Amino acid sequence: MPQSHRSRMNDACNASVFALVVVLAALLYVFGAAMSGDTVGLTQSIRGAEVFDTTNLP
Repeated sequence: MPQSHRSRMNDACNASVFALVVVLAALLYVFGAAMSGDTVGLTQSIRGAEVFDTTNLP
């Protein structure tokens, strides 16, 4: 296999791994914020989500 073909294959793999990491980080942030209740607007934007206000519970 020529070296240039191998180099392009490695570049494509690196780019796809980087894109996957970015997408997974974004999903982790969005669902983490929604689960922790950081932003009520974000939680309400998820279809079927219910917001439970537990700030005044003992």
